[in-house]
Amino acid sequence: MQKIVLLVTLLVIQHAFSQKQEFDIVFKNVNIVSMENDKPLLNQNIAIKNGKIIAIENAKKSKLKAIKTIDLKGKYIMPSLADAHIHLPEKEEDLKRFFELNILHGVTKLRSMRGDWKHLAWKEKYNSKDSQFPKLYLSAPPISRSLEATPEELESFVKKSKESGFKFLKILSIKNQDVFVQLDNLSKKYDIPLAGHFPYLSAGVSIDEELFLKSNFNSLEHLGGLIGDPKFFESRLQAIKKNNIFICPTLTWYSIGSGQYSYDELQKLAGMEYVSIATMQTWLEKTKQYRDKMGEQALKEEVAKELNDLEEKYKVINRLQKEGIKMLLSPDASSKYMMVGSNIISEIELLKKANLSNFEILEMATTNFAQFFNENYGVLKTGNDADFIVLDENPIDNLQTLKNVKGLYFNSFYLSSENLMELKASLLSSSNK
Repeated sequence: MQKIVLLVTLLVIQHAFSQKQEFDIVFKNVNIVSMENDKPLLNQNIAIKNGKIIAIENAKKSKLKAIKTIDLKGKYIMPSLADAHIHLPEKEEDLKRFFELNILHGVTKLRSMRGDWKHLAWKEKYNSKDSQFPKLYLSAPPISRSLEATPEELESFVKKSKESGFKFLKILSIKNQDVFVQLDNLSKKYDIPLAGHFPYLSAGVSIDEELFLKSNFNSLEHLGGLIGDPKFFESRLQAIKKNNIFICPTLTWYSIGSGQYSYDELQKLAGMEYVSIATMQTWLEKTKQYRDKMGEQALKEEVAKELNDLEEKYKVINRLQKEGIKMLLSPDASSKYMMVGSNIISEIELLKKANLSNFEILEMATTNFAQFFNENYGVLKTGNDADFIVLDENPIDNLQTLKNVKGLYFNSFYLSSENLMELKASLLSSSNK
């Protein structure tokens, strides 16, 4: 009884405090998809100060006051999205457009999977205190089987990567088992995890299974090690579960690269309106050359194999979800006929083929990403970062509403529907169409 009285007293004090203080901004009359569960909080007011959510109250009873008030008139908000597998542009001059395409589609967090030392300076510049660009999580320059390094040089690389601020070591491929052991030991010594491709030594040949099971991997990309290798599927699945390894499937890259689309369909894929006519023509010419060289029958067989592999991936993803293994969302928009931002919806649509619920899919791009980096923006509740998108409908009922983000609040900035429309017009104009 005493605990109940204390709780009620604390709630009364908190409510009284929220009525007296003046917030930076209050969003009124909004439905909140918090991502704590799949039930929206209807008709709420949400108050923000210094980039944090301070109070959430029923709009009919709320008396929250702020320097600025915005009436969202019954729209929905949910945590903004994260793309967990991106490749930053080669040139800094292309960064602004890259970032803006993500912002336009409600993506405010980006995990880079092809690191470069120059990215550290980019992060410092574009993730400043007043930045309106997505937050970057950087990988160190990737390690591949072409690596030639002494043990001392390898240790120097790992130590420098950690001290410089990279979040993880990216593995593309591994030269041999000895190198993997060295790298894994150094990863543990300097407390910087491994991530990337499953450590195959060559096609179909992996490192010793026990080495993987005990390694410092914290994420695997593209369902590596889980497709086309049934002998080790169950043991690897259980190791992934036991070690809390996150999985980033990246279905869109494989779907678009499967060869299933006609030339006309390729030009109408998501995001192609942001591609210049010249670039699209170059892509089409290269695709035609490839298909002509392969021949009709061989192409037909390749497409069938790729689509069969996708079906296997859907089944594996469904199993991962049932096992409680955390997954991250990304289309890996790094090839022809792909566009950052736009392809987030493409990935969501493919994940539906794995029979995941809308809520489970949204978790991949919100709460799971926040948990992966141990940060507090993936759920909309008091005390967490105010980082959310505005939508016309409840995304848990209709994922297609994500195609048209109506507003975005992050890093203490609010971009309204009008701001986003202007941004879209600018991006379309710069595509030279």
